[in-house]
Amino acid sequence: VPRADCHQGEFISNNDARLTWLSGFTGSAGLCIVTSTKIVLFVDGRYSTQAEREKNNKEIKIMKLDQKTVLEWLKLLPKNPSLIAFDPWLHTIREIVNLRKDLWGLHKVEPTSNFIDELWKDRPNEKLHQIYQLPEKYTGACHQKKLRATSKMMKNSDTDFVIYTLPDSICWLLNIRGEDIPHTPVVKAFAIQKNNSKIEVYLEKKKISPFLTKKLGPKISFFSIEKIKSRLSELKGKIWLDGKTCPFAIVTSLSSDKTELYQSEDPSSTLKAQKNITEIRGFRLAHRKDGLAMVRFLHWMSKNSSKKLNEITIIKSLEEFRRRGKNYMGSSFGTICGAGPNGAIIHYIANDKTNRTLKKKDLLLVDSGGQYLEGTTDLTRTISIGHINKGKKKQFTLVLRGMIAISRLRWPAGLSGRDLDSVARHYLWREGLDYDHGTGHGVGCFLSVHEGPQAISKRNEVELKPGMIVSNEPGFYVPDSHGIRIENLLLIKDQFLDSRKDTRPMLYFETITLCPIDKTLILPELLAMEEIMWLNNYHRRVKRKLGGKLEQGARDWLIEACSPL
Repeated sequence: VPRADCHQGEFISNNDARLTWLSGFTGSAGLCIVTSTKIVLFVDGRYSTQAEREKNNKEIKIMKLDQKTVLEWLKLLPKNPSLIAFDPWLHTIREIVNLRKDLWGLHKVEPTSNFIDELWKDRPNEKLHQIYQLPEKYTGACHQKKLRATSKMMKNSDTDFVIYTLPDSICWLLNIRGEDIPHTPVVKAFAIQKNNSKIEVYLEKKKISPFLTKKLGPKISFFSIEKIKSRLSELKGKIWLDGKTCPFAIVTSLSSDKTELYQSEDPSSTLKAQKNITEIRGFRLAHRKDGLAMVRFLHWMSKNSSKKLNEITIIKSLEEFRRRGKNYMGSSFGTICGAGPNGAIIHYIANDKTNRTLKKKDLLLVDSGGQYLEGTTDLTRTISIGHINKGKKKQFTLVLRGMIAISRLRWPAGLSGRDLDSVARHYLWREGLDYDHGTGHGVGCFLSVHEGPQAISKRNEVELKPGMIVSNEPGFYVPDSHGIRIENLLLIKDQFLDSRKDTRPMLYFETITLCPIDKTLILPELLAMEEIMWLNNYHRRVKRKLGGKLEQGARDWLIEACSPL
């Protein structure tokens, strides 16, 4: 039983939360395996503490989620032979192909109907929201141009059809948005594009109005979601699909006699990742609006931290400040607001049971973001509540040094996020410390806050290119004590060099997040002069960009927060 829905996205709607129904676990990455005598929940390092807290049955064993661990556990199951069943809509092609190969001769791995759907009697109905078109003033390119670009890529690869299964790919390609999934303005749909730019979209047809259908033009046809399987069985020719994200059910619906598979990243993903001039301009505007909301929130925190604030109150207050921003469409994910020991839970979501009231000497970790028509934001700040001891300040300073190192980095074109990841960890590693998550992820433009294919992590091998947006968020966590994370979003840019010199093409980062970093948590004696200069320059820029649009009290707070270190 995986966390994923049939589109393999990170965020899912309530009626697709099968893993939560079964185990109680609410995190965004997990896999549960159930036998007649055992139940094991596999989660990654971000969620180990959370999973232990949330599991709804003491018999559930929590283990580390990685392919090797899962495989070794399955290999130890009794062999009679045994049958491992899975829902083919909830697992990808690559996942099942690899599993069958690794378990060959030990266990059979076969598709079945979903047992959870049969047992989940009070499963909520899917809510139907109307699809809307995002104007070109926000997208920077019409959908016809995007379809022509992907069609050209199809012709270059000699493919007849491409199958899209990721909602954010379809929404980006057609410049449409929806409200099918919390925090992510997408439409749940599948799509089949022909190499002549025509595209068929399969979805719940009540979501699309006749007016919008006509406006999008004759090359886009909409069909009921129930017709996708029969249409797949009719396809003939070379089919482009992404085995990493495409459900196994898609390939089993294709005729093996009539089709040939071409497995590669869907053609929209690389185009979507490199933002155009309009999208970059929108990102900067969204971050200015978000920066104003964050400064007002931090000013409010400075005045009220002595009162008995709790995590849920803080989350609601931050949301109120964001709502003042023009074209604000909601949060880009559930706000992570962890005080004291809750901050050590990397993707912690406060609830009535865990809601902690702030105490003196707490560190407060707030990771949040907004969806604006112009772009998507995501930032994290760690805030001191009262006096913080020198040990925690040293940890904060080490995390800050890693964040600054990435921010200041120049690197040769052609490198991937895997090549950069260790730069952020260097200062922590020197002290024998580390963190169990990637250093950064890609971000969509009024789409998913976690968007590939690029990332800064130990495993990501996608080349970093100009126009991509990535987060920069090293951290450090002490279970049952505190968590530290500092996050800005970065834009990858070309480094224009003197052509007369023998230099290779270089890239660098522009920081687009605008929000002060808590200077009271910094040990300046641990920083190099160039790091202090970077921080002072960053704060000077934050003050310049935001100060003139704030009321007197918040402006005075900002001036002090951005004063030189």
